[in-house]
Amino acid sequence: MREITSHRPGKILIAVLSISALCYVFIVPFVLQGRDVLLFGWMPLAVVFWNLQTLLWAFAFWVYTTKHWPYR
Repeated sequence: MREITSHRPGKILIAVLSISALCYVFIVPFVLQGRDVLLFGWMPLAVVFWNLQTLLWAFAFWVYTTKHWPYR
């Protein structure tokens, strides 16, 4: 953790992951409140949001580890 917070790209990564987690906890429940939406006839909208967050986190980690990792 010390390596991530000691340089600017690491701080940006932590900020992106934190904002994503906060949005998932505080904003997504209000968006989904009272909605029974199925995509493709079987996938709830909550699963779509969960998958989007997972893809965002995977992309953020990939960019950080391939371009800004301090120990190459």
